[in-house]
Amino acid sequence: MHPAPHTEIDLAEIIARESMVTHFQPLVTMRSQSILGVEALARGVDPASGRIIAPGQLFRSATTDQHLIDLDRLCRKRALRDFRVLRERHPGLILSLNFEAGLLDRGVVGSGVLLRQVREAGLDPAEVIIEIVESRVGDTRALEAFVEKHRAHGFLVGLDDLGSGHSNLERVALIQPDVLKIDRSLISGLDRHYHKQEVTRSLLNLAGKIGALVVAEGVEREEEALLALELGVDILQGHYLAHPASAQERLDPCHQRIRQLAARYRGYTVRKIAAKKAQHRLYGEVVGVLTRNLGGCQRAELDQRLPELIALHPALECLYVLDEHGTQVSETICEAKKLNRARRGIFWPAARGQDQSLKNYYLLLKAGLEKYTSEAYISLATGNLCITISTWFQGPAGDRFVLCADFDADIGLEASGPRPA
Repeated sequence: MHPAPHTEIDLAEIIARESMVTHFQPLVTMRSQSILGVEALARGVDPASGRIIAPGQLFRSATTDQHLIDLDRLCRKRALRDFRVLRERHPGLILSLNFEAGLLDRGVVGSGVLLRQVREAGLDPAEVIIEIVESRVGDTRALEAFVEKHRAHGFLVGLDDLGSGHSNLERVALIQPDVLKIDRSLISGLDRHYHKQEVTRSLLNLAGKIGALVVAEGVEREEEALLALELGVDILQGHYLAHPASAQERLDPCHQRIRQLAARYRGYTVRKIAAKKAQHRLYGEVVGVLTRNLGGCQRAELDQRLPELIALHPALECLYVLDEHGTQVSETICEAKKLNRARRGIFWPAARGQDQSLKNYYLLLKAGLEKYTSEAYISLATGNLCITISTWFQGPAGDRFVLCADFDADIGLEASGPRPA
């Protein structure tokens, strides 16, 4: 069946006839390489033509509070009925149900209908996640009361579409959800966009602090799935794993895809670790050449020597030297082609004399490390994604200095090794 065109919908007739179908999309946990549960996705059916009506179109046609309440209850009723069919073949699945959060602003905080529907379906509330898009709720107190009431009955609570639109992170702390669903807008192209990765990493850190599981929804590509797993996402959902399907369809294809993804992830992780080790070894060799060349330089000669050394490796982006106290004693010498001209207003190389004693790449050496390699980050000098390696070296007069070498993190290992200096 194909989605119905945007024509007039007789919502009262749909509700009266219960003209609706439910599709289910698996929630996959790679920890146990299994299907943890499914999300119920309601679809209206036009009584006259039999064509499918998309949920957004269906709910937009609810012009009265009563229609919205009746439609929301009907979606859950059909979902619970169809889920029983699915659970007979796949015991142990949990069900994720969407709740029309806009009803909370209309004074519907909890009539007990949902609890009754769940029990009539033979389910324990602890087997049901109530998914809420909190940005659709203006009344924070009503939202809090709804969550408290249903959590007291044993329901699990999930916040949907996190990271999109006007999501309010303060409400995460207020509600303390059991499940956080990262919106598909962040997951789409996750492997290609560093900023999406960092936002996702931050949401995962937040979830870890409050004890919530994280779902990456809208996973369409293998690369997105692999990176989501690498970042620490608990549960995957999306067309890459399985399309939404009726309760009568088997989940075997999804299990097969899980096995394929597990094998791919093992290979991906081994290759990634090997590549990182090779990269660190290569960069370590470059840094070794740098420190040997700088060891014979007087402090006044640093600004002359550093520009010659930056040509040692194509991934080198910036070089600068600190004294033992963390004060920069050279200019920051940058590869001119690497400077981000479009962002010069907020990113610029630090000058000689700047206090760098609060930077991790200095503090960790001061604490006893001989060499430190940072994670990738956006350089304040260039505005590019970089990795900083810092290490001690000794000048000709016996003074100790810190060499800081910024490498362009976007340049892969295909670049050649260190060039003779």
